[in-house]
Amino acid sequence: MNRNFILAAVVATLVNLAMNAGAYFFFLKEVFEANPPISEAFQKQLVRPPEQLVGWAMAVTSLTMGFFIATVIKWSGARTFVSGLKKGFIVGFLFWSSVNSGLYASSNHFSLAGFLADLPFSVLAMTVAAAAAAWVLGKRV
Repeated sequence: MNRNFILAAVVATLVNLAMNAGAYFFFLKEVFEANPPISEAFQKQLVRPPEQLVGWAMAVTSLTMGFFIATVIKWSGARTFVSGLKKGFIVGFLFWSSVNSGLYASSNHFSLAGFLADLPFSVLAMTVAAAAAAWVLGKRV
């Protein structure tokens, strides 16, 4: 693991986290609240309120996703922003279609409206994060 790869992973982490957080706070939160898959009382038992989020676990999930994205992009050979967009879209679409479809099929985590609203935002975040990682990997740092 070289410095360039680590930087690509950190950039992917920050881009992915910022885009997912932005999508949630500006759009998805309202969709999820308007289309709950379960009762409000049960939802409160399952989902932590923002003030109870576990910071270290949020950092781990963000960093591991960033390193996952950077690893896939490194293995793909993408080294420009545009090539990262292309490869990132394919990986993001397949990854998030699998995860969201699996959650919708096997749990009450999503309503159909929530599933359909979340998918494009998750794919977009991973696509742009992959493009940023490819751009960093293509630079000599």
